[in-house]
Amino acid sequence: MKSTKKSNVHIILIERGEKIVEQLLAYCKKNKISAGFFCGIGAVDQAELAHYIVDNKKYSSKHFKEPLEICSLTGNVSIMDNEPYIHCHATLGKENFSVVGGHLKEAVVHAVCEIYLCEVSRKIERKHQERIGLNVWEFK
Repeated sequence: MKSTKKSNVHIILIERGEKIVEQLLAYCKKNKISAGFFCGIGAVDQAELAHYIVDNKKYSSKHFKEPLEICSLTGNVSIMDNEPYIHCHATLGKENFSVVGGHLKEAVVHAVCEIYLCEVSRKIERKHQERIGLNVWEFK
């Protein structure tokens, strides 16, 4: 991973073989980022996407092991239990030009992944909300 920063914008290059969510989490920990949002593009050669069902409070997930274009990578950074928390969604394009998408659990970069992360000055915390079974932003 390589990075640079201009004002509150972090420009991050995740390289071939690196894991996207793992690298973003490590970057946020190292740079003490407690709130922000990001977007990115690139390519992966494997990914795990998930879809949440509120009625049973469970994720279904599927692994993809093929070259995929990152058509859209978007998410946010917050804090849960005093640690950075990455919430990321992705739309991935297949070779036949169909797409798959959902909550990105993890993906391994095939070529590169270019991300703009905009840091927000106010800390945003998450808390588990039992009613829906998810970790959501908490406003005090």
